[in-house]
Amino acid sequence: MPRFAPAPSSTGLTTAGVLIALVLALAAPAAAFTLEIDGTPCTWDVVGRFVLPHDTVRLAVDDTLGAGWTCAGGALLSGDSAAAAWEAPDRPGVYPLVVTVGAESRLVNAIVMVPYDSLKNGDLKGYRVGRYPASNPFPNFTRPRGFIEITEDNIDTRVSPRHTLREFVPRQPGSYPKYLALQEALILKLELLADLVQNKGYRCDRLTVFSGFRTPAYNARYGSGTNSAHIYGGAADLYLDADGDGMMDDLNGDGSASSGDAKLLVQFVDELEQLHPELVGGCGWYRRARTRGPFVHTDVRGERTRWHR
Repeated sequence: MPRFAPAPSSTGLTTAGVLIALVLALAAPAAAFTLEIDGTPCTWDVVGRFVLPHDTVRLAVDDTLGAGWTCAGGALLSGDSAAAAWEAPDRPGVYPLVVTVGAESRLVNAIVMVPYDSLKNGDLKGYRVGRYPASNPFPNFTRPRGFIEITEDNIDTRVSPRHTLREFVPRQPGSYPKYLALQEALILKLELLADLVQNKGYRCDRLTVFSGFRTPAYNARYGSGTNSAHIYGGAADLYLDADGDGMMDDLNGDGSASSGDAKLLVQFVDELEQLHPELVGGCGWYRRARTRGPFVHTDVRGERTRWHR
């Protein structure tokens, strides 16, 4: 029989940590399993899922021992030992879902967004977002379904093994709450790119994202274009910084952080997109400047575009 255990409502990761400790303490011997989220297999230990109020997230496991399902808010719907469904609550926030089989667990950070139609005259609850274009040239991008509400309590929520919400929050000034659009496909691309770089023998605990989502208002202010992939939450500017010096690593071994290292990282993006054409997008490399090192832009716009500056 499945174990359904709703927990008190929470918007942070503290509850998730307690839930994980609880299910591990009660668990049987380890058993590896794959979790399906709305039909998509996932083997990450933690994954973010972005939903609107009353959306349903369907969970299933591939293990015959049966799963335990635990939620922090929202409603777990009835299911069987291999599958369940979770209905999102009205209130925006982070709602950890823990799935266990034996001693192994998966954490789904279900994040309930503020719907797009809450955006009024370019403002969202006092936060300046700006106006979205009526159309855009990108096959994979439309106006965001909703915006993630960022608070001081949830900004470090993990959305994948390597990445948190903090990395993608717009840098424009303003107090909390802030608001963020983010594409799950972008997070997947960043994780797979880091895996590929690791497999080539480079030290790559994670890729450093220094610019993720930008509001249309912020983009317009700094002349970055009305249809930047960043305003749709589908782009990241990044570099590889395994040594922690705040600069692109010397990937090509020429003794310095230079354009050559950014070009090499673009080659890795090319290779990744050949393996995963569903993640194809724009990619550009940028030279070292007075105030920063070289970096790479990558996105999931749905068509291959390349540039350098």
